[in-house]
Amino acid sequence: AEALQDDSGPGGIDGVRAIVAEEVAAFLSARRAAQVTPTVVALRSMATEVVEAELERLESRLPDLDAIARAELRQTVQRVADKLMHQPTVRIKQLAAEGGRVSYATALAELFSLDPDAVSAVTRPEGLS
Repeated sequence: AEALQDDSGPGGIDGVRAIVAEEVAAFLSARRAAQVTPTVVALRSMATEVVEAELERLESRLPDLDAIARAELRQTVQRVADKLMHQPTVRIKQLAAEGGRVSYATALAELFSLDPDAVSAVTRPEGLS
């Protein structure tokens, strides 16, 4: 009973309140970051579609390209696309986690004409809408 009356220090009520506040903030931050997942998946899907379309175009223009060179080109182009998408996808999650008035997911969807709902059925975390 005496321990409950001691509000100071890391083991007191104030310490417990601070821990709870930190955990709630971390949870809300993670939840906001998770809400942009459908937009991130839509952006990466769009990049993959562009890569595939360009590789098909290249195959029709260079039908005599050997299988080894074709595989290396495919891998190289995919790596380039992945590297270009990495920083924006990391940053949108960070910015969303910070909260605020700006919807970075909406801005990204508008800039790239993305449809996050097209992928939400498999990417949206349960309990989030």
